[in-house]
Amino acid sequence: GQDTSGSLIGEAAAKSAALSHAGVSEADASRIRVELDRDDGYTYYEVEFRVGWTEYEYEIDAYSGSILKAERDIDD
Repeated sequence: GQDTSGSLIGEAAAKSAALSHAGVSEADASRIRVELDRDDGYTYYEVEFRVGWTEYEYEIDAYSGSILKAERDIDD
């Protein structure tokens, strides 16, 4: 289960976790969207952004900041 004893990491931390995992600087990313979401009692941030034609989608644990899901899609 999720350790919910701490506090939420916050949207800024979730965003930078996703960007650094993608190896992308915030200046290079566009259409950045961060949303706090809850699913099956699990709380996470959904982070989406684009770099050029590539679309990134992340789910970041809202308490630990660990990356739950990382997806990358190329728009053609």
